Amino acid sequence: MGAQELDAHQLDLTGLRRVYGRTGSRLFYTRVARNARHWGWTEPGQSKWRLWRAQRQLEDVLGRKLALPVGARVMDAGCGAGVVARAMAARFGLVVTGVDVLDFHLREARRLSARAALDDRTTFSWGDYHQLPFENDVFDGAYSMETLVHSYDPARALAEFHRVLRPGGRLVLLGPMSTVPLAELTPQARAVLEPYLDAMVFPGAKVYHARNLPQLLAEAGFEVEEALDATAYYEPTSEAVYAYFRLPWEVLRRFGDPARWLNLRSTVEMYAVREYIAWYVHTAVKPTPERAAP
Repeated sequence: MGAQELDAHQLDLTGLRRVYGRTGSRLFYTRVARNARHWGWTEPGQSKWRLWRAQRQLEDVLGRKLALPVGARVMDAGCGAGVVARAMAARFGLVVTGVDVLDFHLREARRLSARAALDDRTTFSWGDYHQLPFENDVFDGAYSMETLVHSYDPARALAEFHRVLRPGGRLVLLGPMSTVPLAELTPQARAVLEPYLDAMVFPGAKVYHARNLPQLLAEAGFEVEEALDATAYYEPTSEAVYAYFRLPWEVLRRFGDPARWLNLRSTVEMYAVREYIAWYVHTAVKPTPERAAP
């Protein structure tokens, strides 16, 4: 399946290229985030300044929530440069298929996996997770590491995750969301948050929130095992990146082209609306036939 076969009125490929493909964003991800595209997990008592450790710990949380045996086949929905896929392969022995709609992400993911000698356990292919290029019931697990926010139709994406999972397969969703529907936020909060969501191409974050994502999972056919409010574990990373990048962002915003540094902007502006943002880890299971609802 190619890009031309997608619903061009839905997938904002131009916007995603703007978010992840501009020079400033790519420098931020490669030099600062070591090719990762995700936040971090800090345990009580740990230093909030160890950002790379926090990223690795969040990957470990994902692996533990997947709770799959060595050799299990897993799909990474929105794999980016494959950092999480390689972590699942190297640390948990999983066989990971990553899908992404950005060609430069896939090239980088393949290159880095070959360099890490993990290309036998990680593969990366072009795919929109609303229209996955896989047969039914082929994966033991699937996950979205902070990528469901990019979904133009979360219900459709969850239905696709359900379709490609085997009965008994596990789905883990990690990422931020508003604590309430956007309509219930204060005008001041919406004035900050909604332009940010548009700039970062986060249409999914306008649809789901902490109250309704479990319902969306259930409607897609999943049994929700856990909806963990993990905000306290994510907050140290938010505090640290805000402290690190607030002044650089102000300089770039005033004297440069802020559009070139969208992901630096995200580390700062999200902090201004942190009281309205929660970070969750949702774990769900595709029921086996004997457990499926009549």
